[in-house]
Amino acid sequence: MDNSTKPESLLDHASISITEADKRMNSALSLKEYYTVYIIETKIDSETWAETKGMQKLSLATRRYTEFVTLHNHLGDKYPWVVIPPLPEKKQSFMWNSEAVSDTMDPDFVDRRRAGLESFLKRIAGHSEIGYDECFLKFLGECDNWMDLSKSHNNILKDTELTIKTMNASLRSRNSDKRFEAIKTYSNKLQGSINKILTYRAKQAERLYNVDMIHLHYGRIFSELSAVDNDIGDAVQRTGHYMDSIASAISPALEDEEVIMDQLKEYLAFTNSLHTFVKNHDLLHYNLNHLNNMSNNKETSGIMSRLFGYTAATADRDTAAIEAFENKKLEAKANYSEFVDKSLENYKEFERQKDLDLMNILKDYVAFQTKYAQKGLQTWKNILHSIQSIE
Repeated sequence: MDNSTKPESLLDHASISITEADKRMNSALSLKEYYTVYIIETKIDSETWAETKGMQKLSLATRRYTEFVTLHNHLGDKYPWVVIPPLPEKKQSFMWNSEAVSDTMDPDFVDRRRAGLESFLKRIAGHSEIGYDECFLKFLGECDNWMDLSKSHNNILKDTELTIKTMNASLRSRNSDKRFEAIKTYSNKLQGSINKILTYRAKQAERLYNVDMIHLHYGRIFSELSAVDNDIGDAVQRTGHYMDSIASAISPALEDEEVIMDQLKEYLAFTNSLHTFVKNHDLLHYNLNHLNNMSNNKETSGIMSRLFGYTAATADRDTAAIEAFENKKLEAKANYSEFVDKSLENYKEFERQKDLDLMNILKDYVAFQTKYAQKGLQTWKNILHSIQSIE
């Protein structure tokens, strides 16, 4: 889809950022001593346009992670044909250092999650449909009762029905739409590929960390050697400092690389969104097939007459039942067709954005590795120069 034909979105008129992640103290009755809130700043470029949407030109909202989860669930329930942007991980995964802090209050992790939540909001705001959802607009604004709009009834029954019917759909559907089967297959392959990349990267990062930290010991040896022999003291001491710099640079470098990996983790989470997307289709497809099968088996005709004999009253009841059933079938067919059209169009836009994002991730990774390799090469050149200066 060309940018010239792309529908207008909230992001075309607003800038959304999470300016701060603030650590706050819980009440004495809470099991956790602290919790984190995220300060969302939304700026609209035109006050007139903001008024048409019932928004303020500048607004600040304070939200907890659980509120982001509520918003995500609301959008998934209301817009089943959309590949809903995923939330960043709640706990660290694919950690390269087994001794690294896994606490969710760790400042580095909180800051990366802040960036992930900001990306989540921007992806929603960049969508032409969900970006204008009333609940989402209230979420961005200074509205404390925004969750009242997200509440749905009979959630437990709805979830149970969805689970049972989705299982039936996967087991009983014989003529599933090949386009959605292809999406499911691709999603599984993408999930497997990203899992392998993240797993292998974590192992390699840990190995690199352990190797580079050995240079800390080399640096100590060279420093001690410089005090023993004054003739080579300066050169050896410089060499020791360069060795120390190799060890001290690895942790910040891997933390920077982790930011790139977070973008891959986002697309790993996107595969779960695709799975839900396909399940929503399977449910509607199953319902439509079920109604068609009932019609073919004539399960809706002659019920009352078989029980009580044929009378004018039962004939009227049968006619009304058949008419209601046919209307229900037409409605299900219309809903299914509308879902397929909307979902395939949304998937097309998702694919376009996914290709663009993955290419940018690859570019960032190559640029990072090139910069780190150049810095390391320069350090080793300095070490070589120091050693060669010893007569």
